Amino acid sequence: MRRLAPFFTLLALSPCLAHASDDCIIEVKAGDVVARGKDVVVEAGKRVNDAVAIDGNVFVRRGAHVKSAVAVNGSVTIESGAKVTGSAISFGGKVTVAPDAKVDGSRLVLGDGIKVRGENGTDLSLNFSIGGESLGQLLAGKFAGAARNCRIVDTSDAGTK
Repeated sequence: MRRLAPFFTLLALSPCLAHASDDCIIEVKAGDVVARGKDVVVEAGKRVNDAVAIDGNVFVRRGAHVKSAVAVNGSVTIESGAKVTGSAISFGGKVTVAPDAKVDGSRLVLGDGIKVRGENGTDLSLNFSIGGESLGQLLAGKFAGAARNCRIVDTSDAGTK
């Protein structure tokens, strides 16, 4: 049942995302990299907490370490020798992991179906359609639409001045 937790969490959150409004805030803390409308690239040797791209892709280069990599309306690419200690998630794209790259947590892809790879390496793929539209694409579109309306607030230097 633990393997299905990301899927059920997503289904529970989808009604909230459909009604996201101006009160949606993405808080950027120290060690995070967040961008809207462009790619996020974590270069070799860098360590980042959360790498998030809205309407862009996330690239984790060789030798880089990231806690989580999330692309909304984009893909996540984890290159050879890179490491993600948490989850790699794509809403509306793909998650590509090089053979010698490492993802310690789960992988979740919403787009062409719903695909989850659990921490233990077990794969789960679901393909549903509603009115001829893929449920994965429908949910990915809702996430992307909700994220576009969010304000990005940088709190990484809060209290340092």
